[in-house]
Amino acid sequence: MIIGIVGLGYIGLVTGAVLADQGHYVIGVDIDEKKVNGLNCNRIPIYEPGLDELIMKNKKKIQFTTNYSDLSDANIVFIAVSTPTINGKIFLDYIYSAGENLQKILNKESVIVIKSTVVPGTSRKVKEITKREVIVNPEFLREGSAITDTKHPERIVIGGDDEKAIKLIEDLWSFTNSPIIKTSMEEAELIKYAANSFLAVKISFINEIANLCEKIPNCDINNIAKAIGMDKRISPYFLNAGLGFGGSCFPKDTLAITSFAKDLGERLHIVEAAIEVNNERPFRAVKMMEDLIGKLENKSICILGIAFKPNTDDTRESVGLKIAKLIREKGGKVIVYDPKAKADLEMVSLDECINKADGIIIATEWDEFRGLEDRLKGKYVVDGRRILNYKKLEKGKFKAIGVS
Repeated sequence: MIIGIVGLGYIGLVTGAVLADQGHYVIGVDIDEKKVNGLNCNRIPIYEPGLDELIMKNKKKIQFTTNYSDLSDANIVFIAVSTPTINGKIFLDYIYSAGENLQKILNKESVIVIKSTVVPGTSRKVKEITKREVIVNPEFLREGSAITDTKHPERIVIGGDDEKAIKLIEDLWSFTNSPIIKTSMEEAELIKYAANSFLAVKISFINEIANLCEKIPNCDINNIAKAIGMDKRISPYFLNAGLGFGGSCFPKDTLAITSFAKDLGERLHIVEAAIEVNNERPFRAVKMMEDLIGKLENKSICILGIAFKPNTDDTRESVGLKIAKLIREKGGKVIVYDPKAKADLEMVSLDECINKADGIIIATEWDEFRGLEDRLKGKYVVDGRRILNYKKLEKGKFKAIGVS
């Protein structure tokens, strides 16, 4: 088939590359001319393991353009544009703008698929705008393993009104051999928010228990998490205590769904509490460093990791960047090392970051940062991601999340 992708960000590029690899012809559209020109010159705008290779492998089956009219013969068009949260509410103009453009050029048999995360009711409005069948097919990708997650998802959710359109999307993803859940459009939209909100709640929950462990002698949150995670009702996933969640999904999606609920006269108290706990994490890391080193004024603090998670260069809602801002506000000097991510800070090598610093905060759990204990001796260290063996570090110069 001819597959259109509107929005060449993280989801759009990965979805397009995987479908091209399945033999479809993919046309990717984005209004960012610089991004499109870069893609046509083989410059991939994001780092995701394996993505460069997959796009290059299928280069003859992928077209990048700024021209919506190139989608006129597409059988299926995915809308994968950004849906940011602005002033606490979801911003849907990019979705509706895409719909208006598609309405003008798509043939009547084309099916539009909403891949972007949108609040319930959005896709039905896109159906009204486009006068085409619309399917909601949310993504559940993890940055760093997005290609595997697209090829082998744990489930595929397809929400829509028209059986023919639903069957078309079901056939499109049949190569994954994954369970398929067919729902209404509104249910499919809400499933995505419910999933992300629940995972955010798990992260904030274990971080609150970690706070408690820090006040109790002989307590380590890792042992607590391991024990409760062996309960099948709880599971071990997303029970890694640390500096909280960042990235392009959890922060904006939890805000969007709590705001949406309030507009309907409901309060999502548990999700709101998860947001509150998460917002406190950068402050806690800075306070831990102050407890070790004293006032941060004129002190050099090395932050290891500004990507919001390992195996990506994505710094959206990065905890490391939030910590850097707080340190600078207190008069400290910030130096940074990250294997992939970039920022408007003093970026140095790993050795230089460690050697120049008075104190070190580990903010991202890159594998490169494991086993640094010997190189960190003599330094004040805050392990915000629990990747070091604290027994190998000097007492009085080391603090870790969730250790008394």
